[in-house]
Amino acid sequence: MNGLPLHTLQDIWGNIVGKFPNKTAVICEGQAYTYREIDALIARAAQVLRGEFGLRRGDRVAVAMPNSLEFFIAYWATVLSGGVIVPINTRLRAEEMEYVLQNADAKALIVHKQVWSAVEPALGKADGQALVTVEFELGRHTMWADLMAGDEAAPAAEGVAEEDLAVIAYTSGTTGQPKGAMMNHGNILFNVKNCLVAHSFRHEDVHLLVVPMFHCTPLYSLLPSSAYLGSTIVIAPQPQITLVAKLIEEHRITTFIGVPTLFHFLVTMRDFEQHDFSSLKMIAYAGATMPVQTIRRLKERLPWVETRNFFGLTETTSVTHVLPAADALTRGDSVGKALPDVGVMIADEEGKPVRPGEIGELCIRRENVVPGYWNRPGLLEESIRDGWFHTGDLAMEDDQGYLYLRGRSKDMIIVGGENVYANEVEAVIMSHGKVMECAVIGIEATGVRAYLGELVKAVVVAEEGADLSEAEVKRHCAQHLASYKVPQVVEFRTELPRNPSGKVLKRDLK
Repeated sequence: MNGLPLHTLQDIWGNIVGKFPNKTAVICEGQAYTYREIDALIARAAQVLRGEFGLRRGDRVAVAMPNSLEFFIAYWATVLSGGVIVPINTRLRAEEMEYVLQNADAKALIVHKQVWSAVEPALGKADGQALVTVEFELGRHTMWADLMAGDEAAPAAEGVAEEDLAVIAYTSGTTGQPKGAMMNHGNILFNVKNCLVAHSFRHEDVHLLVVPMFHCTPLYSLLPSSAYLGSTIVIAPQPQITLVAKLIEEHRITTFIGVPTLFHFLVTMRDFEQHDFSSLKMIAYAGATMPVQTIRRLKERLPWVETRNFFGLTETTSVTHVLPAADALTRGDSVGKALPDVGVMIADEEGKPVRPGEIGELCIRRENVVPGYWNRPGLLEESIRDGWFHTGDLAMEDDQGYLYLRGRSKDMIIVGGENVYANEVEAVIMSHGKVMECAVIGIEATGVRAYLGELVKAVVVAEEGADLSEAEVKRHCAQHLASYKVPQVVEFRTELPRNPSGKVLKRDLK
C-alpha cells in the first residue's frame, strides 16, 4: 500500500513502509529497526488488541510508559487499528490520573514497570480495566510478550477517515481537572505539514526524541512526521544530558527538540569539546523562554546549527508559530511568526482585532483547533466566538508579524491603575546574562504602598555560581521598563515550582 493521497495515519504508515521498507525507522537502547521490521512488531500487537481485547474503530487504549520502544509500538498499533491512543502523564497526582483513566474509559491500559508505583494508586474505580504490563507480571493480566505473540499476517484493521480520532491528549493546567483534547487524523496531518515548514524536516533526518512521549511534540509532530517522511527516530529513555550527548554522537542526530533547561545543560557540559556534535542541523525549543546566555552559548559552540523557538497549544493542533534562527538573539523574547496555514488574531475585549503593538487576547482560527474535549461536550465551544478560539493568553504582534506573549489574562498585574504584563517583565529579566529562569506575579500591596493595589514580584533562579543581587535585577529592569513595571520585590530560589507538564505554578510563588 503506497498510493496517494494521504489523509490518515494509516495512509502515511502504509505509504512509507511500502516505499522504504529497509530504511531505519526507530532506534532505542542500541537496537535499530527498519520500517519493515517495526511494522511486523506493530502488526503483532495490533492483532492482539483487536482480537483478544476487542479493539474497534474509535476505542481508546491508555498508555502509561516512559520513553521506550514499547510506547512507539503501542502508539502505532493503536492508531493503525483504528483506535485512539490516550497517553497518560505519569507525573500527574493520583487523583488527576484517576480522573483521566475514568474519563477516557479505555479498552485497555498498557503500563510499564518504571511507572507502576505512580499508576497503581490511580486505578481506583478503573481497577477492573484490562491491563497489559511491560517488564513485570501482575496476576493474570496480559504481559507485553503476549502482545508480541500476535499474528502479523492477520487481516487488516478497518479503515479510518480524516475525522476519526487518533489521539486524546489530556492537558494538565494549573487549575481544574485535566481536559482531553481530541485530535483526529486530519488534525495530525495538518500539524505534520506545519512541522515540515517550521523545522525543515527531511527524509534523511535522524530525530532525537527526548521530551516525554506523552507530550504533544512526540504525539502530534515527531512520531507522525518521521513516518510521513520516512526519517529515523532515536528514542532517549531519559532526558539525561550525558546520554543525550552520547546519542547525538553515536547515531549522528540531525534534529534535537527540547526544553530550554536541557540545552543549558548541553552547552555547560564540562566535557563538551570531547563530543562530536557535527551532525546536528537544527535545535528547537519551546515550553519556556530560553535564557539569552544559553542562546549565545549555543551560537558560539554550535555556530552551524539552526536554533528555533516555536509555540503552539494542545488545542491548536500543536505548532502555530516559529522564530527563525536569524532572529534567535535579536528577538529572543518572541515566539516568532504564524505558519502559513494558521489563522491568528489579537483581539480586544469585544473580540475585534487590535492594532500592531497593542496587547490583546491571542485567538486562533477555529479551523486550526481540535474538535473538542473528550466527554466534555460544549466545553471547548465556551472559548469560541465568531469562529475564533480565545486562548486566554495575552499577546502582542508587531508590525512585522512577530508574536510576543504577555502571559495569561489572569496574570495581568495592576499597579496604581497601570497594567503590567508578567511575560514582558519576565522577558526583560531573562535577558540578563546571570539569570537561568524567572517568573513574575502580582502580590497585594500593603502598608504605605497599599494605594498601589498590587506590586510586581519577581522570583528568580540565577545561573549556577552567579553572583546576582536584588539591586542588580532591579537596575537591569529599570533600563528597559517603565518605572511602574520594575519589580518592587525580588526573591531568589533554586528552582521554580511546576505542574506535571512543566508549567510554572505561579500560585505557589506568592
